[in-house]
Amino acid sequence: MDDEPRLRLAEGQRLLDSGEIEAAVRVLAPLTGHPDADLAGAAWLAIGSARYRLDDEPGALVAWREAAQRGGAAGWLGWRSVAEQEVRDGHLEEAVAAYREADHRAPPEERGAIANRIAWLLKETGHDFASRRQFNRARGAYATYQAWVTWAIVAINVAVFVVDGALGGGGFSLFGGAGPLAEAGVVYGPAVAAGEWWRLITSAFLHYGILHIAFNMYALWLFGPIMEQMYGHLEYAVIYLLCALGGSVLTILAAPKIPALGASGAIFGLFGVAFIVSRRRHLVLGPRARAMLSQVGTLLVLNLIITFSVPQISWTGHVGGLVIGGLIGVLLVPANVPTLGGMWRAPDGSLMARRVSPALRISAYLVIAAILALGTYVALVRLG
Repeated sequence: MDDEPRLRLAEGQRLLDSGEIEAAVRVLAPLTGHPDADLAGAAWLAIGSARYRLDDEPGALVAWREAAQRGGAAGWLGWRSVAEQEVRDGHLEEAVAAYREADHRAPPEERGAIANRIAWLLKETGHDFASRRQFNRARGAYATYQAWVTWAIVAINVAVFVVDGALGGGGFSLFGGAGPLAEAGVVYGPAVAAGEWWRLITSAFLHYGILHIAFNMYALWLFGPIMEQMYGHLEYAVIYLLCALGGSVLTILAAPKIPALGASGAIFGLFGVAFIVSRRRHLVLGPRARAMLSQVGTLLVLNLIITFSVPQISWTGHVGGLVIGGLIGVLLVPANVPTLGGMWRAPDGSLMARRVSPALRISAYLVIAAILALGTYVALVRLG
């Protein structure tokens, strides 16, 4: 074997990854006294992982402390591993101190996660004020997000409404009325059965009056950015369109002879996603986002009451979007926002909670699209 230190370090890591743990320790041990802090720290870090995998937790803790003391690129990882072991040993005060050391040395993108762990440990040890301060710091790392898709959807809806009102020749109605675009794009079962497939999606970008679009766009402006932050721009766009289709498909299934339009189905779908993930996942979001998610259940109930009590509101559009949104929330954890469970790592630095692979995420969306396609087929058979 080449004795060049970096090759030796790589060989030791390879042996560790392949399960040859004792052999890995023998290869790595000579590097622990190397004058290069990065090499020595990395060697100690790997030896700590090896000791932990051999159920030698005291030995692992000693090795991780050595890695932390060596500093270098692995120093913060050593402190984080020390903190995690102190948690497992029940020494929470010591864990807080180690996490603080890791925080001082960690790269910026890791500090929000570390601050969140410190916050939970401070809460567990009765330091409520300090805990709140750390939670605010952790949330601040994820507090801003440019919701380009939401803003684009709002802009498209407003632009279509303005053009439709201008083409209608009668100005803009406060409570109702439809222009030529609405007439051509409203979801209506017989028209869809005649081949006008676009109505299934265009109906989600059309509105019957100023109040109609104002309420919908206000709700979208409030909740859209939160959901876009959770799932990322691309997935959020897919979710929005699937929820809009959910409302249209249930409309041509349950009330095909009643024309319906509006963004409400897609917005109810966002409510459905928000309701499910806010109760199943511990999301790390800013204070405003967390406050809004805590209210989504109440808002959902109130909107459902309005849906079924006010005449001429399309309950099928609302419920169809809500069902699809709820299904997405059950199937897919948000991909673009950290969760508390996803922040915890194994002693080797790997995430304890595995992310859903892109292939599985795509498969989930395809399954939902297939359900909508089946619903559309059944509706068309009935209409035919």
